[in-house]
Amino acid sequence: MHPRIIIADDHPVVLHGIRIVLQTHLMDIVGSARDGAQLLELVDHHDCDAVLTDLSMPGDGPDGPELIDALRVRHPGLPVVVLTGARHPGLLDGLLREGISGLVDKCADFAELPQALNAALAGQVFVSQQLRHHLQARDLLFPREPSPLSAREQEVLELLAAGLSVNAVAERCGRSPKTISRQKAEAKRKLGLQNNQELFDYLQTRRG
Repeated sequence: MHPRIIIADDHPVVLHGIRIVLQTHLMDIVGSARDGAQLLELVDHHDCDAVLTDLSMPGDGPDGPELIDALRVRHPGLPVVVLTGARHPGLLDGLLREGISGLVDKCADFAELPQALNAALAGQVFVSQQLRHHLQARDLLFPREPSPLSAREQEVLELLAAGLSVNAVAERCGRSPKTISRQKAEAKRKLGLQNNQELFDYLQTRRG
């Protein structure tokens, strides 16, 4: 039996192209969605072996890392391959840490789509060559064990992710802003993040 795939992208032409490529590689498209709400509805009501989805889809329902998190929570054993134009290493690494089965660069050749899905179906993880280079440049290409954060560093990141400023975190935790800033910097170092933008992107992947 051919692998059953659900696909999602907010651009009809891209969606059509994906369908043709996957069908050419003997994969059955059992559903296609244009936004997060449609994708979750399809996955909830149709048996499939894997999902290939765009990361950013404006429209109804969750989007970006929030959509990936919803898929992982509702269908934890389902392989999910993400199609993305994102380049932030922290964001890409955060997605991989969440357990997705593949990252496909939107600028890559269509041939990578069946490669990524076949790897996912075999229990492996596929990363496009260009995205692999971005991650390797920051020593973020897993498999690797993440450096453990201390309890206080984890607490600082959780509060920052909730939208608190460094000063507000300091007041909440009863520590000085200087101490909070140091713990934030150490957490960034352990996570392989270079600046506040990458930290923000990473924290967005942890929210849910």
